[in-house]
Amino acid sequence: MNTTPHRLRPIIASLALACAAPHALAEDATVTLDTVTVSASALEDAQGPVYGYVAKRSRTGSKTDSSLLEIPQSVTVITKEQLQDQAIHGVDQALRYSSGVVGGAYGSDARSDWLLVRGFTPAIFLDGMTLPNGGWTTQSRVEPYGLERIEVLKGPSSVLYGQLPPGGMVNLVSKRPTEDALREVGVEIGSYNHKQATVDLGGPLNTDGTWLYRLTALASDGDTHIDHNEDKRLFVAPALTWKPDANTSLTLLARYQKAETGNPGGFLPAQGTLLPNPNGKISPSFDAGEPDFDTYEKEMSSIGYEFAHEFNDTWTVRQNLRYARTKVVHDVVGPLGLQSDLRTLNRYTYTPHDDTKMFSVDNQVEARLITGQIAHTVLAGLDYREANDEATSGFGSAPPIDVFDPVYGAPIVRPADGTHVVQKQQQLGIYLQDQIKYDRWVLTLSGRQDWVDTDADNKISGTTTTQDDRAFSSRVGLNYVFDSGLAPYVAYSKSFQPTLERSFSGDAFSPTRGVQYEGGVKYQPTGTNHLLSMALFQTTQENALTVDPDHMFFSVQQGEVEVKGLEFESKFNFQPGFNVMASYTYSDSEITKGNDATTLGKQIPLLPKHQAALWADYTLQGTALKGLGFGAGVRYTGSSYGDAANLWKADSYTLLDLSVHYEIQDWRLQLNINNVTDKEYFSACNSINWCYYGYPRVTTLSARYRW
Repeated sequence: MNTTPHRLRPIIASLALACAAPHALAEDATVTLDTVTVSASALEDAQGPVYGYVAKRSRTGSKTDSSLLEIPQSVTVITKEQLQDQAIHGVDQALRYSSGVVGGAYGSDARSDWLLVRGFTPAIFLDGMTLPNGGWTTQSRVEPYGLERIEVLKGPSSVLYGQLPPGGMVNLVSKRPTEDALREVGVEIGSYNHKQATVDLGGPLNTDGTWLYRLTALASDGDTHIDHNEDKRLFVAPALTWKPDANTSLTLLARYQKAETGNPGGFLPAQGTLLPNPNGKISPSFDAGEPDFDTYEKEMSSIGYEFAHEFNDTWTVRQNLRYARTKVVHDVVGPLGLQSDLRTLNRYTYTPHDDTKMFSVDNQVEARLITGQIAHTVLAGLDYREANDEATSGFGSAPPIDVFDPVYGAPIVRPADGTHVVQKQQQLGIYLQDQIKYDRWVLTLSGRQDWVDTDADNKISGTTTTQDDRAFSSRVGLNYVFDSGLAPYVAYSKSFQPTLERSFSGDAFSPTRGVQYEGGVKYQPTGTNHLLSMALFQTTQENALTVDPDHMFFSVQQGEVEVKGLEFESKFNFQPGFNVMASYTYSDSEITKGNDATTLGKQIPLLPKHQAALWADYTLQGTALKGLGFGAGVRYTGSSYGDAANLWKADSYTLLDLSVHYEIQDWRLQLNINNVTDKEYFSACNSINWCYYGYPRVTTLSARYRW
């Protein structure tokens, strides 16, 4: 049996070919071989480190270790090096240079990452399994420092992952134990009294390397650009791998994260922000709440494992399992529009609390078969997840406040719970996929059947509702991979997503369903570390939800929406220390069906028609200033509407980011400035009552020591 790992076999084959003479040689002939360079990227694992900005492989798009050129969908990979160079503190920040993604749709918010992928809120996964997704625990902000890479799979992908929106998913890949010793500590200071300390340790625990470990931790403290509000984070993630032989591995992954902040900001009236106000402009730092009352605390914890065993060159089995829990306590006084004097702000009190527990397991069998000239990578799987969510909330009035001369300390009466719902949802899915290779053709055929049962127990009304959803999802994709690294492709895929929300009247919503047609081309020039991709797509979602204009914090099911677009993305590693990436997105969205005539034919909210970004980072090599580097980026976001009726429009904006870094011996010193000009802009306006300032200028200075 050949026990050589798959990722080493191409390298060994290349070395063998390099040593083979092109013609017969005399026994005493002298043979001079060209130098064969084996780059680190050639050893890239689909979940492991990437050297530079350009990933070549991924598991997210197929659940197998596949080349990005052979996946019949758009996939964007954000590497750890890019996260470091741009001093990323949130997933929404990490994706702002990517095509097809809108980050920070509601401005700066220490609570959560607000994202859109191809116009829809994406599902957030961690290591291929969904995170707890209750009412408020859905907005889980995972600490980027604990991630090896961030991957965005664009378009319907229920065929592999079950219930998903049609825009796609974001898969966060955790740092894992390393075979080589890793020791890193860091400190960081920055705007708004930001202070942070980090540690990342890993390596073998014994001499034969059968036990490996990783310990990643972060502690952060500081304020936000909103007066009287803080941003505190604590994160720790231990991991342990057991590899008794070359064909078996078991990795234990655990994490704990806690975040504390106050009023998120935003939700400010249009008069004084987007629109003029005779009393003046409302400051972006204005706190519309009550500092002594406002609280936002989120705790996320999980433990699980990833097991894999390769029986031989053909058969491999894997099982991934995780138990996770997320708790949110959110007591807030929020703004609700100006009175007639255009300075007195009406306010409300809202107290949502949410506790979600989730168990997930994904069982996979993979077979690599060859029948004649056709190679198959067959994946069969059965996954199951169970989520238990308990959510309560109260809503009441609060004393008004003067937005131009605020005086805090008003007595706040905590409202009684108006909602108290306990939900249990179980999903069972069976899926089958075959990646068929013939010559340069790659045909991907995938199918999945899901059974989703949801029980909701309303503790206030004493009623129980049951919802049973069944769905079959599919994907068909065809790629042609030229020897040059050019790979055109076409694909068709479907999605479905049960909706746990209830209407204002308490009625259950029908599952949303999505269909997408996509065609494009990917280009990874042979022998280079470059990747270019372009995609054309059309996505249609049925039973789409939008904000209920008559009832706060509720939604209505509006009918059908369609998004058509073009995405271009490129990443280049021209030489050691020189990384460049660029992106452009064109989105044409429309509400095509619905009961509300005021929204028909309108653009969907928060999605600009045009986005573009360019980033470059260069480190000097082989000079007296070796190790000194510079980075610069520019981001353009076109105008967008914040509401379904397209009455409220936020103008386009362009932002500039800069960085300077210096590496000397084991140290790396780095300065980052995002939104260098401190441009004041609006990310969105939902109504005359709610507008959101965008990210202000943020400066960070960091030092990292590795040994």
